Amino acid sequence: MYIPTDRVLTRNTVFCLLMFILVSPLWGQNNEQRYSHLQPDTQISGSVPLSKEGGGYKTFTFEVKPNTFAVRLSLSDVPADLDLYIKHNEEIQSYEFVDAYSDSQDYNEVLFLSSLSDPPLKEGLYYLDVMYPRESLPFHKWNRLQEIPFKLELTTISVGRHTRLKPDTAVEGTLLPKDGMAKTYSIEIPEELTKLRIDLFDTKADLDLLVGYEQPVLTRENADYLQEGLIGRESIVLDGSEDEPELPSGTYYITVFDAVSDARAEEFSLQVSFQSEPPERLLAIPRFPRSDDELFQALLSTVEVIGEAGRGSGCLVSKGGLLLTNWHVLRGLDGAPSEDIYIAASFSQKTPPQELFKAELIDYDEKTDLALLQIKSGRYDQPLPRDYEFPFYTLADTGLLQLGQPLSFIGYPSDGGSGSRVTVSLTRGIISGFDQGAEDFLIKTDAVLTFGNSGGAAINAYYELVGLPTFTMGEKNSPMGFIRPVSEIPSEWIEQITRRRNF
Repeated sequence: MYIPTDRVLTRNTVFCLLMFILVSPLWGQNNEQRYSHLQPDTQISGSVPLSKEGGGYKTFTFEVKPNTFAVRLSLSDVPADLDLYIKHNEEIQSYEFVDAYSDSQDYNEVLFLSSLSDPPLKEGLYYLDVMYPRESLPFHKWNRLQEIPFKLELTTISVGRHTRLKPDTAVEGTLLPKDGMAKTYSIEIPEELTKLRIDLFDTKADLDLLVGYEQPVLTRENADYLQEGLIGRESIVLDGSEDEPELPSGTYYITVFDAVSDARAEEFSLQVSFQSEPPERLLAIPRFPRSDDELFQALLSTVEVIGEAGRGSGCLVSKGGLLLTNWHVLRGLDGAPSEDIYIAASFSQKTPPQELFKAELIDYDEKTDLALLQIKSGRYDQPLPRDYEFPFYTLADTGLLQLGQPLSFIGYPSDGGSGSRVTVSLTRGIISGFDQGAEDFLIKTDAVLTFGNSGGAAINAYYELVGLPTFTMGEKNSPMGFIRPVSEIPSEWIEQITRRRNF
């Protein structure tokens, strides 16, 4: 994890200005004696001394024991902006190279780190800097501060108890921030068993699975099995297909965790079965509701598209499940298309979408950054119900577009929620201009578009699909959005969409 390079200058400047340490009677003692050592679950009071030009820091140490799963460092009663930086097993020499940090505008910073976060919490000694980053003295109640008082608390979360599971019996659970967003279960595996299936479902978050044999494992490195995708309905299937004809008997420990967010509690269901097929209860595919409300139909026609390397949005364009998205949403880390493509749909404006379908890539065009998909099955490869119908968009005539016309944008931006999965979002803007190149054509807009909007819908006042938001350019706070219009869709794709629109 990195921070801006100006932190390096601030740290070095402050270090030089605080050379009074040289004459301290503690100079020459080891680091553990020179720095205040934090004790778990105890709040202490302290202050950051400031130089005349601003800037200052105070260093602490704390120990992570072998059974510690997570730590939370919390500042309180702070009258000015303080930040938190930590580094494992060595003093902080540069704020550009630390293991974790919290540097928001909030005075009362909170830094959370677990053995499943990135980077992970490790056993051993940590150095913590409580740092004032600004190069001017802060004001508090009309007075300039010469030091910034604070209260600091180190909270530790140890490996907790586990819940026993019974085969073919679903259990409901909740991940809590105070528990580090992880919960562990165990199940006994009898001798000569050849199949084991673990299913995680009924969740609105991006949760993952970790399995350890004979002892709880709360790190990725020591896991026997790990399922860590970008969806919430995860599964681990052990049936001999991975050159493991027989599972060792004994106790298996299953940890459900959220590595993305610790902002709120997340519910889920978990079931273990001694078979390779998914439980019957997971195979039902709900039908899309019908409505005369054109906006609601547009929301239903916009789905979330999930590849192996990221998420984006997509637009259904036929009753049979054809959909458009951006190629970069499906591009894998190796540059090839993702092998598994999941489609999540939302029937409610207030809850994240459910991963209900899998799609196959029909074609893609790197030049226009467009891709055409076909929904082929349910999430678990089960066939779609008979006469299943998808809502879909009608393509607009982009030759009628004019500067200043209003547009609405529907999609699943990654910053559109506080949890690890987001609900559908709608933003509005205007056509700000056009970008006509030698070989392509783009529409410019002032609408707020962020990562995750890619492949979603740009629609006109008649709820027709004008194009797909593809990228942004410009300053971070006021970027210009660029839309790939439907007129740029390859002609052979248009023929397929037109031919298959109503079936």
